[in-house]
Amino acid sequence: MSAARRRGRRAFLGGAAATVGLPFLEALAPTRRARGSAPAPPVRLLCYYVPNGMLEGAWRPSDVGEGYTLSPTLAPLGDLRGDVSVITGLRNGPADIAGAGHHATGTAGFLTACAARRSETDLDLGVSVDQRYAQAIAGATALDSLQLGIDGGGHVGNCDNGFACAYSRHISWADAASPLPKITDPAFAFDRLFGGDDPEASWRERAQRRALRRSVLDQVVGDARRLDRELGVDDRRRLEDYLESVRALERRIDAAAPSCTTAGFDPTYADLEGHVEVMTALMVMAVRCDATRAISFMLGNSASTRTYGFLGIPESHHDLSHNAGDPALLGRLLQIERWEIERFAALLAGLKAIPEGDGTLLDHSLVLLSSEISESNTHSHDDLPVLLAGGAGGAIAPGRHLVCGSGTPYARLLVSVLQALGVDCERFGDDGDGPLDGL
Repeated sequence: MSAARRRGRRAFLGGAAATVGLPFLEALAPTRRARGSAPAPPVRLLCYYVPNGMLEGAWRPSDVGEGYTLSPTLAPLGDLRGDVSVITGLRNGPADIAGAGHHATGTAGFLTACAARRSETDLDLGVSVDQRYAQAIAGATALDSLQLGIDGGGHVGNCDNGFACAYSRHISWADAASPLPKITDPAFAFDRLFGGDDPEASWRERAQRRALRRSVLDQVVGDARRLDRELGVDDRRRLEDYLESVRALERRIDAAAPSCTTAGFDPTYADLEGHVEVMTALMVMAVRCDATRAISFMLGNSASTRTYGFLGIPESHHDLSHNAGDPALLGRLLQIERWEIERFAALLAGLKAIPEGDGTLLDHSLVLLSSEISESNTHSHDDLPVLLAGGAGGAIAPGRHLVCGSGTPYARLLVSVLQALGVDCERFGDDGDGPLDGL
């Protein structure tokens, strides 16, 4: 048996201080006699959260079915339209509460479809869909899941009318009381993916280790050379392209050096666009090397008050979302929402640009985007803005505007997502009593 065969599907390059997962290679698949057909790439789930809802009038396409016309907000999807389904009419009922706190409950319900308990300390929610998938395939990859975001913050304290900050700052939940913290520092995320970084290490310790290590690839060059001799021409080219992309990503992260604060080294990036761009590249790299198959990403925390000076917008996002119909404010809010969809489109384009099996990384993934509410003006959880991209290896047919009956439980979409990923699931969340019709 060749060295490549002995590695198996969970192959990686190993060195003294790092491991680097490998992309899908024919040489690492089971023998043709054992598999009976070409090997099937793994399926991934990426969950993408955007804060403060979307303007319904600018979001919803004017037509339905295949070949739908992109709405003003969705215009940045461009040629990716055939890879993305717009789903309208869904309601996240468990997040709809009496009184204030809708941003917190909606964010908590984004991947759980469960009602959050109003408390600053006594957390009670439910497992999130990404963690349900991660638990179903536990051990298949180096990291069962990866949680990323742009804004930090812990789960202690009151962030929204008596609801704990955990509900506003986390979307991945291992169980009803266990929110999973997200990584906001790209360099730390890279180390977690490729260097086995110690999560307890300080920023200074991690920076020193990176400086001494120079490149993660320097640690695995010997193993890479041995594997190269076992590969055919096509696999060798895939490996070379992949390793060069890892090196290029390292250079980009090193160039985006974090700023320092009076508290010492603080991995806060002044350039928001650059921060999101590097995080996007990390997500593509993580699934390309099969380091994980379950990723969640928060483009901002719930009820985000971020300003967008680079877009010429001085007002905070949350303030603009409560615009009372002012035309000038609506125009600025639409700018922000289009920028968010541009960032999402960049992720999809990155996945689509990488061939895998009989398609691309995007063809073998599911990428879910939504928000905590439909529109901030009303704090409504009806007719949520939902995009579902990718084909899950053929389980989902993308490229449609699917209109659901008014009040259709959003949780049914999460049931369908899990079923498309191969998870045995008939019910999810508080009101997901079956899959979504027509998906």
